Amino acid sequence: MTRIYLIRHGQASFAADNYDQLSDLGIKQAGILGAYLQQKNITPDVTIIGGMKRHRQTAEHSLETMRLPLNVIEDSRWNEYDHQNILAQYNSAFATPKGIRSFLASEKEPREAFQKHFVAAMEQWTNTCNSKQYNESWTQFTTRLIAAFNNLIENHQGKTILVYSSGGAISIIASLLLGLPLEQFIRINGTLVNAGITKAVARGKDKDILLSTLNEHHMFEQLGDKKLITYT
Repeated sequence: MTRIYLIRHGQASFAADNYDQLSDLGIKQAGILGAYLQQKNITPDVTIIGGMKRHRQTAEHSLETMRLPLNVIEDSRWNEYDHQNILAQYNSAFATPKGIRSFLASEKEPREAFQKHFVAAMEQWTNTCNSKQYNESWTQFTTRLIAAFNNLIENHQGKTILVYSSGGAISIIASLLLGLPLEQFIRINGTLVNAGITKAVARGKDKDILLSTLNEHHMFEQLGDKKLITYT
């Protein structure tokens, strides 16, 4: 059986100058994730990470907890969409982390207000398909992820695979496996917790890959600390 565990990175540094960096809480989440994987006796034959720092850091801290070496394959096709560029094309005020911080400081309910604008920016992006106004178009984003996933299946049949990636990337694959319009991926994306696990399986050669679990995160819930459940 092929088992693919798609793992979202731990909490990144929202609104900081460098988002692509695990927060202290993100590091803690990665450690808890590693302990959970070890408890379930999940030992990877192959470990793949996207090309972002938060992907590597999550892998480092979880694998360290599992007492496994950092023996990973980096594949930038598992990178997240360029959220800063997407926001900038929607509203120039969101073009920099400083601009986002200024917006958040002006709102009574900053997270809710920003989420509304973020969803609108994403809808604009997905509706433009091949527009050259973006660093990476919607079509380019979905094409590279589906290719990365298909290559994973072809090259590692019958293996247990960990993939450390991001919420948007994982949501595209989940939408694909569920037969949903890919443009609706943002609905799944908004529910994925940091360091959560989405699992896909195939029961034999040339068998369809099926979604087994989505957004598994009870390893955080069972600890009784709501602060461990984050979405950035």
